[in-house]
Amino acid sequence: MLNKKILLATSLSVLTLAYAQASYAQDQGQASEDEQQGGGISEIIVTAQKRAENVQDVPIAMTAITGETLKDSGIESADDMTLAVPSLTWQQTHNSSPYIRGVGKPIVTAGNESSVGIFVDGVLQISPLQANFAMDNVERIEVLKGPQGTLFGRNSNGGVISITTRAPSFDTQAEASIGYANYDTVEGKFYASGALGDELAANFSGSFYNQDKGWGKNIYNGDDAYWSKDWHARGKLLWEPDDDTSITLTGEYHYTKTQGNAYAAIAGTLAQDGTGSPGFYNLNSDFETYLRTRVAGANLRARHDMGWAELVSITAYTRVRTYWPYDSDGAPGFILQGPIYESVDGFTQEVQLVSPGTGNFRWVVGLYYMYMDAAFDPIELYGANVGGAKVEVFGATKANSFAGFGQATWEFVPDTNLTVGARMTFDKRSVSGHVDVNDAPGTVAKHSKNFSEPTYKVTLDHKFGRDFMVYATHSTGYNSGQFNTGNANAPAVNPEKIKAYEIGFKSQFLDNKFQLNGAAYHYDYRDLQVTVIENAVTVQTNAAKAKIDGFELEANVAPVRGLLISAAVAYSDARYSDYNNAQYYRPVMGGGYETYSDDATGNRLRLSNKWAFSASARYDIETEAGVFTPSVAYSHRGPFFWNDENTVKEPAHDVLNASLTFTTADDRFWLRIWGKNLFDEKIRASTTLRREVFGEVPAAPLTYGATLGWKM
Repeated sequence: MLNKKILLATSLSVLTLAYAQASYAQDQGQASEDEQQGGGISEIIVTAQKRAENVQDVPIAMTAITGETLKDSGIESADDMTLAVPSLTWQQTHNSSPYIRGVGKPIVTAGNESSVGIFVDGVLQISPLQANFAMDNVERIEVLKGPQGTLFGRNSNGGVISITTRAPSFDTQAEASIGYANYDTVEGKFYASGALGDELAANFSGSFYNQDKGWGKNIYNGDDAYWSKDWHARGKLLWEPDDDTSITLTGEYHYTKTQGNAYAAIAGTLAQDGTGSPGFYNLNSDFETYLRTRVAGANLRARHDMGWAELVSITAYTRVRTYWPYDSDGAPGFILQGPIYESVDGFTQEVQLVSPGTGNFRWVVGLYYMYMDAAFDPIELYGANVGGAKVEVFGATKANSFAGFGQATWEFVPDTNLTVGARMTFDKRSVSGHVDVNDAPGTVAKHSKNFSEPTYKVTLDHKFGRDFMVYATHSTGYNSGQFNTGNANAPAVNPEKIKAYEIGFKSQFLDNKFQLNGAAYHYDYRDLQVTVIENAVTVQTNAAKAKIDGFELEANVAPVRGLLISAAVAYSDARYSDYNNAQYYRPVMGGGYETYSDDATGNRLRLSNKWAFSASARYDIETEAGVFTPSVAYSHRGPFFWNDENTVKEPAHDVLNASLTFTTADDRFWLRIWGKNLFDEKIRASTTLRREVFGEVPAAPLTYGATLGWKM
């Protein structure tokens, strides 16, 4: 606690010094008259409604994060976004799962889809295996809260995370960086863009990350535990034959190898073989566990302005292959383990017609198609819990989805808008699979089922002048029914549905030096898709009903040029209102657990903390040699539970990141010294609750390093 207070006091001192120096500079007349009156929050343009708009003009509760803010806050991966968005929680497993305002699910099965849609450059990330992405070449991130079932293509009843990467430029650009951090970590990034002719431009971004030393040890064999390495590449080719037409072809490849799926017994519990916790950052496993994922994708985005409307087409293909040797018992006993081979192939096609952004009637209409083929090929299981046999679980899930959508905004009186949107979705799902024992083929099971659901949205907003807007929204969300790829004999899981009611405001004052946005909401949430363990395999089933109530406030202050302070608070009360057959666990003498059903009505939803708070600040201190930029980002999260039984609790924790960046006067070179999780909090990235073990995966401990960069 003393170290926390020292670090927090130091951070506050940096902010105080920054503000005092800014005030002194103004008092001494070191800047021009415009600069003395400077400050103001930069406008952020977003595309949450399929057209470019100022974030403050969009009647949606959302957080927009610029690429510069990502760097300053130490946000380098998807799960790091929780540092800037208090209402966002992230379960970081082999296939990560985001939760927004308590809506989400712990996806662990091929073919299942998140309750929060993730889009990169307008393309759905079709598999949760793609969620462990690095924040390379990012222009901005938009976190849209609440159901977004009208304009976004899939299963966005919890919200949407929309990521926009940099477009090719006809001006020559290049930048690179190399960094070193503790745990023998080396990281490098490169970006280049430029013209290939009068009508062609291209860019390329690449990065690598190698954490060679683990956070702990596997005490069974002495190997390092929790190491990671990955590399990413993305290239874009832009063709602009005229002012009204642009076509962008994107290709990308991502490779990740990490121990993010390895776990050991939670302190105070016993695995099935009777062993306990080896230490928070340690493993105790006789079976090498890691995750290797390869993602390849390509997409083609075409835009043509016809004057009366803009025609947009987005075509995308994705191929994901994952191999993860898995020690299910997380202990040295030969209880349950084996490799898992997982694959996903997906294709999406979206066509939009978007009206001009002027006038008192604006609209968007479109069609959407998705095909997905996901498989376990196979899950191999060995150990005492399968009687010493070799068990292979084969399963394949296919999905075809068609949707038509539209949304219109009508300014029926000055400064008052009515927005109405709707989407009709048709899903066809099928599953086939079999279980082989000691190479003897099992009986093949096949099932298929159709699902369809309309979703809609109605929003009324009014502007009191140009600086204050209020809005009220009623919307619905839908997550398609799904089969369990790992158990083809199980019936389909019902669709989960949500009805949301929200009121909010967006405001800016003092010549846009101060922004304050807020929202309050109520959700009726039913047929929640939750996970249980059946016959050693994780499958999905439905809970009955839940209710979620909460509010959020976000503030940004830029009192003087170069200084930006942000803060946000989120409150959420998310509870099951009807769930009388939840899967509960009780310990067995000697280690391990047995399951039984009980009533979870009144319990809190998984990964839903009541209170969360974040704050950040950065200040540019200009000197003759260059610009010094101190930056801090702080996050507090209240306690939450990892299970429906509400017995595995994540304690409240505080995270502080800080950096100091020096940029030369010619803006060509920069050096950043940084630290993350400076309180060295022991935080779980995820948990696994099984009969064999209650296991935990740690998030990163305190890390620190330096990065040197260059740009043209």
